[in-house]
Amino acid sequence: MRKVFLCAAIIFCVAVNAQTNLNLLTKPVEQPAKWQLDKNKWITGGLIFTAGAVKGFNETLMFHWKGFHHAFPKANPQWFNPDKSWRNKYKNNDPNAGTKFPLSTTVLVALTDQYHLNSFLNRMAWTSAFIIKIGESKKPLKQYLIDFLYYTLCHQAGFMLTYYPFKSYQGH
Repeated sequence: MRKVFLCAAIIFCVAVNAQTNLNLLTKPVEQPAKWQLDKNKWITGGLIFTAGAVKGFNETLMFHWKGFHHAFPKANPQWFNPDKSWRNKYKNNDPNAGTKFPLSTTVLVALTDQYHLNSFLNRMAWTSAFIIKIGESKKPLKQYLIDFLYYTLCHQAGFMLTYYPFKSYQGH
């Protein structure tokens, strides 16, 4: 029985290889297109920019709450200040009282405060960009490096927009 499977595997491999070689002989070799800022890169760049912006917003809330509160004094601390808002997922804001609503401490935690909503948006933006990029065809290494620089720039621009304006605040 092993010999039959071995023979079938060899025939299959030879047939596939012959078909592949035949395709290589009949199709002309295409030159890869130069890197360009096309619709796909605008969309994925926008998603990565958004991921950077919500990451910067989270860092602002966590480490520069006073600067954020100074700029937005009417922002509800119970929603925006992570020192207080983490309790929103519990009944009466008491961790000992149990969850505020079903799945409020797990899957639906993004509905309880800004920090968790930002984390959710960050993951969704990265995941969406990744899914879009998977559909692209293979390209030379140089284009991957340019992509890396482009997406790094997009992420950092989003981060800087929502983090650095609040970082310099020194008030009390």
